[in-house]
Amino acid sequence: MNWTREDTEKLLSLKTNMDSDDIRIKEKIKEVLLNNKYIIHVLDNKELEVNVEEDGAGVEEYFGVNILPYFLINPVQHAAETYIGYEISFNSTERYSRVSSSYRDLSIIFQILSNYKVLINEDTGIPKHDLLAALITDQFNFSTYFGQSIYLVSDVPSVVDNDFACRTLTFRQETDNGLVKTVNGVPQFANKNKRMHFT
Repeated sequence: MNWTREDTEKLLSLKTNMDSDDIRIKEKIKEVLLNNKYIIHVLDNKELEVNVEEDGAGVEEYFGVNILPYFLINPVQHAAETYIGYEISFNSTERYSRVSSSYRDLSIIFQILSNYKVLINEDTGIPKHDLLAALITDQFNFSTYFGQSIYLVSDVPSVVDNDFACRTLTFRQETDNGLVKTVNGVPQFANKNKRMHFT
């Protein structure tokens, strides 16, 4: 089977394809985190910060090193000691709830970890996992990055592998329940009997 440039472009299009809420939302979270200079500063990666220019060019190198779209850290990873991992999930609203089954709950979970050896932020004296949690909360709580207002519902501290202090934030939003289907590049409602088109 031959692989073409068009095949690669098809996969890349999923970053903005409305049918893949998981990919689309994770791309937006990545963009927001990388554009927050306070978050980048508190991640405190000396190896990467020398490559970041005044206009923010080079900041994308933090993605996949300090900022991860999953909750998995390579145990031999030495390039970073403070991480932000994030995942999203969807749960259908209960069948007889006050809202229609056309909606579902979106949860965005951030897991912030900092190695105990570098736990305290030098600028403030605040533990990095707490400081990053505050910055993420300030950036996302009651924001409308994902269409409707999203809000913090849980903020829980823990310890991971005896080496990392952790804080887990969960944000929640009520969103549509997979009503969109893209056909020939045009998003349209395609759930049950709905045939409406976006304009």
